[in-house]
Amino acid sequence: MTISRSACVFLLLLGCATGQTEPQLKPRPSTSEAQAAGPGASAVASDSPVITVQGLCEKPAASSATPSDCKTVITRAQFEKVLSVIQPNMPKAAQKQFAARYVAALMLAEKAHEEGLDQGPTFDEQMYISRLQVLARLAGEEMQKEAGKVSESEIEDYYREHSADFRAATYDRLYVPKQRQPDPAATDAAKKNDSSQSEMKQEAEKLRTRAAGGEDFAKLQQEAYDFAGMKLKPTNTHLANVKKTNLQPTDAAVFDLKKGEVSQVVETPQGFMVFKAEEFQDEPLASVREEVARKLQSEKLKKASDSLQKSATENTTYDAAYFATPAAPTLRNPGEAPAQPNPAPTSPPGKK
Repeated sequence: MTISRSACVFLLLLGCATGQTEPQLKPRPSTSEAQAAGPGASAVASDSPVITVQGLCEKPAASSATPSDCKTVITRAQFEKVLSVIQPNMPKAAQKQFAARYVAALMLAEKAHEEGLDQGPTFDEQMYISRLQVLARLAGEEMQKEAGKVSESEIEDYYREHSADFRAATYDRLYVPKQRQPDPAATDAAKKNDSSQSEMKQEAEKLRTRAAGGEDFAKLQQEAYDFAGMKLKPTNTHLANVKKTNLQPTDAAVFDLKKGEVSQVVETPQGFMVFKAEEFQDEPLASVREEVARKLQSEKLKKASDSLQKSATENTTYDAAYFATPAAPTLRNPGEAPAQPNPAPTSPPGKK
């Protein structure tokens, strides 16, 4: 089989692989995943045939060879080499179906070769584009591999420099809606909403003062719901050991507090919030090591991608005339001036 036809088969199979997605930063496969091929695979020698296609082989033009004169034999090592490129760790249950597609691709490639479809400028240009795509994908995968190389010293340095990001908080939270439930008797909606929001903010300030005095947040939350006319029971007023990276954006203010301190009323798009910090815990490096490694991998990959994009932008020029956006279509004839707007009518002298 020629190199050109091998490349055609490879590109065709790339499109046939099931469940293929863009590579992501993730841990290496476990031993059990690597053994997914099953116990029967090791019983077949690496140089033993696993696929034999009778009548398939490269035949010169005008050849009188018959199907019985040739065959294509694919050994276990050859087939697994293809699998490693197309979809590493492919489940054993899917390999037979893939093998059938592989054979079909080989036969199509040979048919194209016999008809001379692998010759000429169209084929050469398609192979050039396909080569670019494969190389770009391989380069992207290599960038991810390099980003995945994170040393212990890098992990320790990152943890030390970003220690504030790896804290957890135990705190109380009070939520006061921005508006009361609508009053069906009210007629002016705008004034009603403004008045309602002002009343709710005042209520939030009162509840905040009582929270600072030590009153129970669940009790205050119930009063906030009652004041707003909401038939709800308080939930999640006390949150324990919440990591900073897992906090809702509305709760970020809790990390600006000292232990035992109650925040001022914090306005959010959803309502008014009051927080009371009970305790902060610094998470040990051992418990966040994987999280730190992922952050470092992500930052390394972004840095490499940004550098590549910057280089492409700064070192490339585009012909403005060629890439200009075409003008919008018009009904005017070529060279015809655009119609002038009609002047505003004027009143006769002495009249208004």
